[in-house]
Amino acid sequence: MVSAAGPEPGDGLAAALPSSSSPSPRRGALAGAWLGLAVLILAAVLGWVDRMVFSLLAEPVRQSMGLSDTQLGLLQGAGFALFAGIATLPLGWLGDRFDRRLVLAACVLLWSAATAMRGTAHSYAMLFVASIGLGVGEAGLAPIVYSLIPQMFARSQRALANTLFAFVSIAGGALGTMLGGAVLGLVEQARPLLPPALQALESWRLGFFAMALPGPLVALLVLFIGGGAGRAAVTAPGGLVPARQDSTGLLSYRHYMAAHWRTLAGLVAGIGVANVGLLAVYTWVPILAARQFGATPAQLGQGMGLALLAGTIVGAVLGAVALRFAQRRIGVAAPVRVVLLANLTAALLSLPLVLVRSANDVFVLLALIVVPLIAGTVVIPNVLQDVSAPHLRSRIIATLTVAAMPFAVLGPLLVGGLSDALKSVPNGLAWALALITVAGGAVGAMVLRRCENAFVRLVQAMQSHSTDP
Repeated sequence: MVSAAGPEPGDGLAAALPSSSSPSPRRGALAGAWLGLAVLILAAVLGWVDRMVFSLLAEPVRQSMGLSDTQLGLLQGAGFALFAGIATLPLGWLGDRFDRRLVLAACVLLWSAATAMRGTAHSYAMLFVASIGLGVGEAGLAPIVYSLIPQMFARSQRALANTLFAFVSIAGGALGTMLGGAVLGLVEQARPLLPPALQALESWRLGFFAMALPGPLVALLVLFIGGGAGRAAVTAPGGLVPARQDSTGLLSYRHYMAAHWRTLAGLVAGIGVANVGLLAVYTWVPILAARQFGATPAQLGQGMGLALLAGTIVGAVLGAVALRFAQRRIGVAAPVRVVLLANLTAALLSLPLVLVRSANDVFVLLALIVVPLIAGTVVIPNVLQDVSAPHLRSRIIATLTVAAMPFAVLGPLLVGGLSDALKSVPNGLAWALALITVAGGAVGAMVLRRCENAFVRLVQAMQSHSTDP
């Protein structure tokens, strides 16, 4: 892991780190770490609320500003998702160079300001700029949070912390919709109490303003997170890492990626290929229930909501238990093995989609598929953290996150194309969804199994230089 041209690892580490025989001060801050995690969860929920509220207000915004459906789609696609992807890597770089709490607080302020800007918009261009700001701000959430958690928690508590945060992130869509709807209702009730200038505004503008209000408070709470959070654990003087090595003898980002890109590519490919079909389930299952069994939008909302909620709760608990059990049985390889088995199980459970006889059957089967899918999803942050050097963690997680994005886009397209090709086949859509999902799950499992030993070697190499508690 260290270039021959640089100093010996022990020389730099001795100067930068406390002696291994002395207790880490972070071990006495467990309560602060859990409070810090609560703040991170609060920031994630706020992000989801600010993101989802546009869906609730899209129709009055469209009518007020005379927008087309294509323009609404661009606001959430090119405006939000595209620029979020572009901003992920730069924000990961900042998270490794500066105090991660400061970077995350700035992100919260940015997306809250963008939410408020939507309320002031009088043109489509202003709405688009606001969507860009929202996407850029929220792009920093995952890489920075999943870099902070290892700084705050000992390895024995990290899996539980990851699971709790991932669970809230996964359930954030539904939570954001419910909270957003409740706040919008309260805003309308409070209109008579507002100053005259605000009373004259349209309801959707007041809604965006209300959603932006908690941002500064949440950002302030982020700055006061304790439990060992803050600057990346290992940095050179001044917080800068030279192009080849830093003063501790650790590899730079460029040399880390050059040395380990094959292992990282195997992990991204194995998880991504499995998710090609699994993520498409969320897109196509409601269409299947509506097309084949005539489910109404209200029935879809209720059935899908209950299925996802039940599957997510059970899956999150199962993932945490499975990881703890696997760590005792197979050690370092446990996260990859759990993700492998979870994705493969979820893929196989999609096969009965071709046999369903009612919309309720579809919803029950969806809940069963979601259980192992979520169990694997909540374990993935452990994989990302274990392969990352502490001083590079934000950038590595950001890089792997961006690399996995094409798989999420590919799944719905493949299922749609195969469904068109199977139009003459009874249950063609169900067959397309099942075939793509099972094929992706099987191939992804084989790829993960082949890179499991390389994953173990990489994790052991990172642990030898880790300053995590």
